[in-house]
Amino acid sequence: MRVAAALLVLHGGMVFGQFHHRAKAAHVAPSMSMTFMKRDGSCVDGPIAKIEPKVVTVRAQAGPVAIARQDLLQVSQRDSLLFSARSSWADVEAVHLRLPEGFELKLRNGQLIKDRPLRVTADGFVFKRFLWLTKKYAKAQIVTVDYLRVKPDSEVFDYFTQEAPALLFFYPEFYDRLHGLEGRIPVRLYDAVGVEDDAVLTCSPR
Repeated sequence: MRVAAALLVLHGGMVFGQFHHRAKAAHVAPSMSMTFMKRDGSCVDGPIAKIEPKVVTVRAQAGPVAIARQDLLQVSQRDSLLFSARSSWADVEAVHLRLPEGFELKLRNGQLIKDRPLRVTADGFVFKRFLWLTKKYAKAQIVTVDYLRVKPDSEVFDYFTQEAPALLFFYPEFYDRLHGLEGRIPVRLYDAVGVEDDAVLTCSPR
């Protein structure tokens, strides 16, 4: 679960800002592999090894790789975003929500909508309100969209799931996830203040 905490502060650049006032680098426990995409299109795969004020170090297969905050575009795990430095409605539309997940919308009138939508379209969100009634929020009304993502599994939980599922009954995280208590982290995907970038992202050859 310590890895989930590290990823929580990664959102919105906070991973580096959170530790900006500290002189020492913040070490985090090994995590499951993630894909770190840089602004030049190159990608690095591996778990987080270390987080410093302006750099995240990835424990890649070929050895540690340091990525500067200003060069980091997105971080994903199993095709699910954990961090994004761009404003993209296409990324909002591409989200496949798991059962406990949802979105948080901030409207131009200051209202916050935190719910699981019926659908997301190119021009807004549609939510169920009562029985057959629905409520639509147009894209023009929306200032920001945060994807409320389930916290990533810890490395131990992932190992038990893959190699020894019977042992999950003796692991507390299993019961948290069984009852939907594992928590969620907000991932900012869209901000109307920024320049919208809906380009398709793929890892370029190194």
